[in-house]
Amino acid sequence: MLQSIEHQSGLPIAFDPSTNTIHWSESVCAEETRVRTFEEMKDYLREPDAEAVTNAIYTVYRNTGRRDDAERITAAGLRYDITIIPPGSFAGTRKEFFRTAGHYHPLVPGGEIAYPEVYEVIAGRAYWLLQRSGAGNPGTLEEVYLIEAGAGEKAIMPPGFGHLSINARREPLVMTNWINNSFQYDYEPYRRFRGGGYWALEGETPETVEFELNTNYTRVAELKKLRPREIPALGLLRSKPLYGFAGDLEKMKFLSDPEPFAELLTVDKCYQAVV
Repeated sequence: MLQSIEHQSGLPIAFDPSTNTIHWSESVCAEETRVRTFEEMKDYLREPDAEAVTNAIYTVYRNTGRRDDAERITAAGLRYDITIIPPGSFAGTRKEFFRTAGHYHPLVPGGEIAYPEVYEVIAGRAYWLLQRSGAGNPGTLEEVYLIEAGAGEKAIMPPGFGHLSINARREPLVMTNWINNSFQYDYEPYRRFRGGGYWALEGETPETVEFELNTNYTRVAELKKLRPREIPALGLLRSKPLYGFAGDLEKMKFLSDPEPFAELLTVDKCYQAVV
C-alpha cells in the first residue's frame, strides 16, 4: 500500500514499502534512478563471499524535485536526492546490515576545505558512520563517529569526513540529501578497505547491532556515538523538511562555499554526545 510522505519530505510523493520505490506526482521529477546492486557491493563488504536475497541493495533518485524548481536548483549548482535502503543483511559467517558503499568528497577548487553534505531521515532510522583519515594515509582513521537519527532529524556530513549510511532496522530507511552537484565521489578507500572503520553486524538477539572493528585498516580510532543537533544558524530544524530550502537556495550556500561556514561545520557544532 502506498504511503504518502509529503508531510515528511515537503514533496507530493508516496513510498511503496512492498517494492521500496518512490511514486511521483506529475509535478515532481527525478533525473536519474541509480540502483546499487549486490554485485557492485561485493568489493565493499566485510565478507566477499557473503550472499543477499535481493540484488537491489539501495536506490538513489538523483536530481529530484518539483519541475517548477528544477531550473533554479541546477543554476545554484545543487542537487536534491532521495535514497532508500531496504531492511536486510548480507549473509555470511556474520550478517552485515545493508548499507551504502561509502565515499569521500574532494576539496572545493582553490580552497582548503572539502564539500559537505546534509541528510534528512524521512522514514525509518538511520545510522551514519563518519570517519576522518590521516593526512595522505587513508588506512589510518583519526576520528570515527556513529550518528543515529530518526524521522525529521538532519545530519551534516562535515568537510573532510567520509561517510556511509546503514539500515539496521527491520523497516525501510528513506533519506533525502542536498549536495553540490559539481564533483564526483571518491569510493576507492571504502573499496580498498572493504567498508568503513567498523562493520555494523546483527547481534545475537533481534533488534541489536554490534560494531566490529575493520582490521583491514592500519589503525582505527575508538567509535564514538553521537546524535544530530538542530542548527538554527543554517536553518536546519527538525520541524522543517530539507526540500523547503528549494524556495530559498541561498541558505544552502554552505554546501558550495563552505569556507565562510567552517566554524559551524564541525563535529562539535553539528552533533552532541549520546547520554
